[in-house]
Amino acid sequence: MEKWEFAYIEKKHSGYMLSIYEYSDYRIFIKDYYEERKSANPAFSYRYLAQKAGINSAPFFKFLIEGKRSLTKETISKVVAALKLDIKESEYFENLVFFNQAKGVKEKNRFFDKLIGLQKARNTLRIGMEKYEYFSEWFHCAIREIATLSDFGEDFMKIGNSLRPPISALKAQNSVDMLVRIGLLKKEGSHYVQAEPLISTGYGVENYQIIKYQIKMLRMAVEAYDRLNAAERSMSSLTLSVSRETYREMVKEMRIFRARLMEMAGMDASPEMVYHFNMGLFPLSKRIPRPDEA
Repeated sequence: MEKWEFAYIEKKHSGYMLSIYEYSDYRIFIKDYYEERKSANPAFSYRYLAQKAGINSAPFFKFLIEGKRSLTKETISKVVAALKLDIKESEYFENLVFFNQAKGVKEKNRFFDKLIGLQKARNTLRIGMEKYEYFSEWFHCAIREIATLSDFGEDFMKIGNSLRPPISALKAQNSVDMLVRIGLLKKEGSHYVQAEPLISTGYGVENYQIIKYQIKMLRMAVEAYDRLNAAERSMSSLTLSVSRETYREMVKEMRIFRARLMEMAGMDASPEMVYHFNMGLFPLSKRIPRPDEA
């Protein structure tokens, strides 16, 4: 599976190569800005950039890029002035900083949605907006699968009612239209077929799109206990203690198992239903030192 990457468009913008709107990490943006300016003028330095920002610390931007420093509301305004960002760019940069530095899911969600809103408002080529749409609702992924299982034609009510829980015909039609528009479905006669291989994850903003989607699907897994009988669902959990080395091996085995499930689905000549598979492995304790480390 290929990872999602940001499609960086080479273009001149406000004196540097790349637009702030094409970034999901403000530290990478500053790093690229610095390297672009440095390549154009070898005399350009972290000290000079700090002076332009009115910050009395020569290595401030170096530490910022390395993740050793974070930005505050006050230092954000100084940085955008040094980078010569306009009002809209400064707004995007500020929300990007808050998104990157947010600790909780709710806080990240809030700033993530602001970033998407700012990208929509620009009416220009955006980073992964089509992927944001795909993972913005749980049923887009399901419809991409179910639309290929039968000759639904334009019967969007039937498509919507085929889902569990069902959705309206309008939502189903909008979903199909979106999938066709972004190239994940295409129509052959009255039948839909998948036009692209399954999309995998990436990093930064796009990776967070996946996180939001996964949270939605985990909530649906909880709701499945009430919606479905035991014969229609398979749920299990396991708690165990392992070393870091064994954890890494378990992650490898999970990837192998996930790939095997995808292979099995690909070989199925007559699929009948769409399923979602969740798999997670997370700690329930802090690391406890081994006896030989005491």
